Parts: sequence; C-alpha cells; structure tokens
Amino acid sequence: MEWLCPAACLGLLLPLLLLLLISRLRRCRLPGEPPLDKGLVPWLGHALEFSRDAAKFLSAMKQKHGDIFTIKAAGKFITFLLDPRSYDAVLWESRCKLDFGQYARLLMDRMFDVQLPDYDPNAEKVMLRATLQSKNLPSLTKAMFFNLQTILLSDPSKPSRQWKEGGLFHLAYSTMFRAGYLTLYGNESKNYEDASGQAQDLAHSLEVYNEFYKLDRLLMKAARSMLNAAEKKEFGSTKKNLWKLLSVRSLNHRANRSAWLESYQRHLVDLGVGEDMQTRAMLLQLWSTQSNAGPAVFWLLLFLLKHPLARAAVQGEVEGIFRTRRQTIGQMQMTSQEVLDNTPIFDSVLNETLRLTAAPFISREVLQDMPLRLASGREYILRKGDRLCLFPFISPQMDSEIYEEPEKFKYDRFLNSDGTEKTDFYKEGEKLKYYNMPWGAGINICIGKFYAVNSIKQCVFLLLSHFDLELKDPDAKIPDFDKERYGFGMLQPENDITIRYKLKDQ
Repeated sequence: MEWLCPAACLGLLLPLLLLLLISRLRRCRLPGEPPLDKGLVPWLGHALEFSRDAAKFLSAMKQKHGDIFTIKAAGKFITFLLDPRSYDAVLWESRCKLDFGQYARLLMDRMFDVQLPDYDPNAEKVMLRATLQSKNLPSLTKAMFFNLQTILLSDPSKPSRQWKEGGLFHLAYSTMFRAGYLTLYGNESKNYEDASGQAQDLAHSLEVYNEFYKLDRLLMKAARSMLNAAEKKEFGSTKKNLWKLLSVRSLNHRANRSAWLESYQRHLVDLGVGEDMQTRAMLLQLWSTQSNAGPAVFWLLLFLLKHPLARAAVQGEVEGIFRTRRQTIGQMQMTSQEVLDNTPIFDSVLNETLRLTAAPFISREVLQDMPLRLASGREYILRKGDRLCLFPFISPQMDSEIYEEPEKFKYDRFLNSDGTEKTDFYKEGEKLKYYNMPWGAGINICIGKFYAVNSIKQCVFLLLSHFDLELKDPDAKIPDFDKERYGFGMLQPENDITIRYKLKDQ
C-alpha cells in the first residue's frame, strides 16, 4: 500500500474542513433544542448588541423567545436560562456535563496572563473556603476593622472637621480596596496602631490602588479581547507595575499575613507554579477578592443619601447598637460577630442594594449533549460545545412577577412587618429558593460572602459614626450603569457623584 503524498492529504482535508465550517455557519435548531437566534451578521451574530448592553438585549430576547433560548455571539453559541425555578438543574449538575473550569481558564489567561497546570476552580474553592469562614472569620473581621480605621481615620489627607468635597465612588472603592488588600496581603508592622507602620501602609496601599484602578478601567475590554493597540500597551505596562508591587518575595516579608494568603501560596507551590506565575496569580486574586466590595459600598451609601427614611432607619439601628454597648457614636470599637449578625434593617438595605446592582453571569461549558428539564416540565436538549448561562440580574432580581416595581429602591423590601428578614418571594404562585443571587449559588457560591458582608457593614458603620456625609447636589441623578460591567459581578457607575464630608463634632 502506497503512502499518500502531503498534497493528496491536503486535498482530502480541505473539503472536510470546508464542510465542517459550513455546518457551523448553517447551524439550525434541532427538535427538542431551545429557540435559536443567530442574528443577521455571519459569525458575529449578536455579539455587538450583547456587549453594548447585555441586560437590555437579553430582556428583549426573553420577551421574544421565553425563559430559555440560544444566541450566537462571535462564533460561540450561548444558551441562556432565565427562570429561577429551574436554576437548580444547572447549579448542581455534574461537572462531567457542565463545567466552569474551561471558561475560567480562558478569562484568567486573557485578563491576567495566568496559566495554572491542572487548574480546578472547584477544588481551589474547597481548599480556600475555610480560610475565609468559620474559625478564621473573626481574625479577618478584626484585621479589616483596624485597617479600615487606618485608611479612614489615620490618613492625614482625610480626617478634618472642615467640609471637604470628593467623589463618593472614589471614597468607597479606595477605602474598601486598600483596607481589604492590607487585611489579606498583610501590613508593614505587626502592630496595627504603630504610627510608622500605618504611614507605610497608607502609602503602599494607595500605590497599589492607583495602579489597580488604571487596570480596572481596561479589564472588561481585555476579557472580551477588544483592546486597541494603545490600550494593550497601557494594559501590559500597568500589569507589570502591579506584578512588582505584588511579587511573592515582597509579600513574604509582610506582617499579619492572612491564612487565606498562606494557603493560596502553598496551593500554588503544590501545583508546581514558579515565582513569576505565582505573582501573576496574586494579581488575579487581588481582582477576585477586592473588585466588588467597594462598588457595593458606593451604591449602598448613595441609596442612603438619596432616601432619607432609609438613612434614618439605618442610623437609628447603628445608634441603638452603640447604646447597648454603652458607647457614644464617636467611640465605635470593634464590633462582635453577634452584633454584625443582628442588623436586620441594614441587612435589608444591603440585600436591596445588591439586588439592584449585582449582575454576574453564572456560566458553564456543555461537555456532552444532555437534557435539561425545567420547572415547567418542558425538557430541552443542550448541545456539546455550547455555553450555558444564567443571568440572575434579569430574573429573579429585576423580575416584576417577583418584585413590585423592581427598578425602585425600597429599603424595607427584605423585612417582614415584625422586623425579621423576609425570605418568602413567589413566581407563578411557587415559593422561590433563589430570589436574590448577588453571591451566586450552588457549588459556585462566593466563599468570601461572610467576610465581605462583615467588611461592608464595618465600613458603612465607621463612616456613619465618624463622618457627616451629604450630597453636594441633593438633586443629583443616580448615575447609569457602566454597561461593560454586566456579567462580571458588581456594576459600577458611568460617572461619580460628588459628596461633602467631614469628621463629626464629638
């Protein structure tokens, strides 16, 4: 038998590749599959509309096709499921059918140049969960409190009894980011109240924040491979600056390193990751751990400033906490977990804020053709190679069937008439398990939720107890969302809001 020459092999392969390409371009909806909407532009499909305003586009698709449909975007077929009664069928499905790891690895590489061997995000979460919860939570909460005090009360550029003006988003984001960074990555001195250590922590955390903020402006474009030449250059340069600041060698010399940092570094070493890639992974984790809490504090404070009844209710709850602890409002000390767990009014305000402003995608890669049964009893076939995506921002969070006037902020929406937490919400007469999903759900729920909630509460309590805050323009419109942020956690505003603030007269 004679071997085929390379030219003959190429002649046989080209028609096969062409047929494969045509079959992809001509994809049709098969019996049992969700409604298919490919758009009018070859290959691109709905990519431009989707990236321009995902919430608006997907709401229109839901109106057109119902709670489940498949779209084409930049050559990828994505099935969206928007019925919260059916989310369990996705959230708890076996990883051999629906996998998060592939998409996570793609984004890690695109955004942070991180490639980890044998990376398993679920195993990593299991390993790190204990470092942010249970017995480690009190020490994290205590460290965060001291670091928040350093940022808010020890910075000579901030404390003043004279009115100052500044951007609310900048104040919230920089405060939470810098304090959170110091809490997880460590301080200059073991003694939180050492003046020299505080000064160095203030300078170092500000340098990290300023570089990170420049990176943050470009991250969403990087995730979608939409950076132009100038932006790519700036993006690369900023990452290099951050890698120097977060080098493993420099982190190894910091005091008060968290159990989270120690465990994550050991995990990277166990994976056989070298120092350079470890440093890149530290920047990835800096974004993962610090990019959402600051925007959450911004929106919460803005809603309080725009809604006097809500602010009075929260302020009254905070003052009540101080009275029971025999403190004046200006003497706020470390708050216990018991106190932090018993703030129902604040919890309702936070839940309502997150309902309105948290918009992550929950994505899975479909690894094999498989059936998906919905709560309605209908069953659909998912196709191998597609992506399956939940978008809780549309439903349940902004679903008018579940929430009356869902676009409005109502601080007591998550309170019963007796002041307890409200958890009974319904769709089509059925009580919902998933009625608000800012932290995700199922096996991929945010492992840092309890630490994040404690940190947000402490920051807002410190600001309300020590500062007078007011909008420079009481009639200022609540800013629109930066629509690039849909799918990546907390939304950010298109523009900042100017506030006036000063230390309270004690």
